Amino acid sequence: MAGFRDNNTLKEDIFSYIMIGIGATIAAFSIEDFLAPNRIFDGGIVGVSMIIANFTGFKLSILTWVLNIPFLLFGWKKKGPHFVFRSIYAMTIFAIAVAFFETTPAVTNEHLLAVTFGGLILGVGVGIILRYGGCLDGTEIVASILSPRIHLPVGRQVLMFNIVLYMIIGFLYGWNNGLYSILTYVLVSVVMTRVEEGFDAQRACIIFTHDDINAIKDRIYKELGRTCTEWNTEGYIAGQNKALYVVISQYELKQIRDILADFNCFATINNIDEIIGQNVKQTLS
Repeated sequence: MAGFRDNNTLKEDIFSYIMIGIGATIAAFSIEDFLAPNRIFDGGIVGVSMIIANFTGFKLSILTWVLNIPFLLFGWKKKGPHFVFRSIYAMTIFAIAVAFFETTPAVTNEHLLAVTFGGLILGVGVGIILRYGGCLDGTEIVASILSPRIHLPVGRQVLMFNIVLYMIIGFLYGWNNGLYSILTYVLVSVVMTRVEEGFDAQRACIIFTHDDINAIKDRIYKELGRTCTEWNTEGYIAGQNKALYVVISQYELKQIRDILADFNCFATINNIDEIIGQNVKQTLS
């Protein structure tokens, strides 16, 4: 069994590195053939590298790699060697791909098209990298280390950094370019999050009821193929009742609402960051 798990782990690691490489290549294509030719900037260290490259003439491929390495070394203890190795690999592939796409012509010179398709493609690339355990931007690493010390969430730190960055871009290249860059950043964030979490994101549903708990469980199983966890609860006013916990996909939200509408119950639905273990959905015949 140990050998079987080791083989599976090795295959998963190899697959992860392949996907990180694909994601880094996609991201580099977006930067060089959509955004950079139109002076539309990404956020974080890549955005800083793009500004320096514009002013100095240094190769963007070298700058993104060199500027990120100190952040990775700084975060070695916080994130661990596996994360650092995968991130160095992602940054290396990204740098090589950027150097390659520097020699190819821009896909479009229309700013709106560059923002739309560049943002979509970059979001997909970065999302794939994050989904498989890598990273292209060292600012998030530093933010995660500083967060418990300065009591500021990681996302807010990164946002504040990028707001300052885009203000600088607005002063240097004009507010149109600054606003286009902000729009790109928003689009990248949305697509990146969706790709990282998966398009079939899961939701946790907790149901409290005095009704026949077995009837609710049967409906959920027959119509959704989902099994439930049941336990006894006690409300401050309602007293003894039953609770169910079930994991559903975002596409099953309408169905679960329709089921629960037929019962006297109270339910909450929350996002799930990650599921570890076997699938909780059964195949319906």
